[in-house]
Amino acid sequence: MSRLAKKGPAAPTSAPSTASGVQRAHELFKQGRAKEALAIVRPLLQRKGEVDGDACALAAACLGAEGDYAEAARVDGLMTEADPENPQGWNSLGYDLFHAGDLQGALEAFERAVELEPTRASTYFNLARIAARMGDKSKVIEHFAKAVQLQADLRDRLDEDPDLRPFKDDPDLQGRLPGGTPSEDPYAEYYATRS
Repeated sequence: MSRLAKKGPAAPTSAPSTASGVQRAHELFKQGRAKEALAIVRPLLQRKGEVDGDACALAAACLGAEGDYAEAARVDGLMTEADPENPQGWNSLGYDLFHAGDLQGALEAFERAVELEPTRASTYFNLARIAARMGDKSKVIEHFAKAVQLQADLRDRLDEDPDLRPFKDDPDLQGRLPGGTPSEDPYAEYYATRS
């Protein structure tokens, strides 16, 4: 008889908890490894019929990083259905629908986000971008002015954003921005002080 004890079958290993899986996937995502992160987080989206908001948010971010905005929006939809009072879920859905080319769906998602959280500047900024693509100048002005009122540094984005750049020198928009002055002649003040 051998002195070594016979080993029985290995104890079953449990699947990683949702929290540890999401945490590991988040680390991978931060390292720019979205595909690997998605492979970990996708099975965690729904467990036992429950939607995991953190897993959904990360999965949507991974999908967006990979350029699959339509699938990201589908995952965002799981999140908004599970927690319809979460403004971040609606913002994410709006963002992904916008990039997937569904302007009407994005508009509706961002409008819902504004209802839930009327002080988030980025939501108004995105509403202005949608209005620009839809050709609604009055809504561009309304939403962009509100975004700048809430977060002044968004004013600089007029130069950077291709949807909003055409409105950069619009006197109607400039007149609505904090500190802006509507003027037909941008040098009128200079001439007035020189005479």
